[in-house]
Amino acid sequence: MTGRLAVIRLDEEFRLCAARAVIAGERLFTIEGDLTTVPTRYSVQVGRSTHVDLPGTVPIEEILDKYYWRFMNHCCEPSVAIRGREVHSLRALRQWDEITFDYNTTEYDIAEPFDCRCGSAGCVGRVRGFRYLSWPERERLRPYLAVHLRSVLDGDDPVAGRGEGGQG
Repeated sequence: MTGRLAVIRLDEEFRLCAARAVIAGERLFTIEGDLTTVPTRYSVQVGRSTHVDLPGTVPIEEILDKYYWRFMNHCCEPSVAIRGREVHSLRALRQWDEITFDYNTTEYDIAEPFDCRCGSAGCVGRVRGFRYLSWPERERLRPYLAVHLRSVLDGDDPVAGRGEGGQG
């Protein structure tokens, strides 16, 4: 983790946090792991049908040292965005600020939907994936979208185009 990030446990939840101040736009790390076509609760979608996940059985020490990205939580007003497999800060962060991303910017269909508890003014409530967002919600996320979801928004993906998901 090179001293820049730390996984902490707070209120019975693990969180990835900045161990030092971070400047806006800074590249924080690359998401490492196995590529798979099967989404899981903890995988990150990096292509139309490609996800990065932990390899098989991994001891907790290795997860903390190498796969710490797995502890990035969702927030509707995130602190980072994922570009390909690289994670970049969206704004300056203070030491111990949580590293969060909006799961709807990478995940077309969440493997295990959940109720968001971020409390932000723009909170979507139930997080199910990009597929289920209304068109205004999709457009709001445009600057942060992964390439595979931007192609859906632009109508370039015939399988996942306008016919699916929330319209409105």
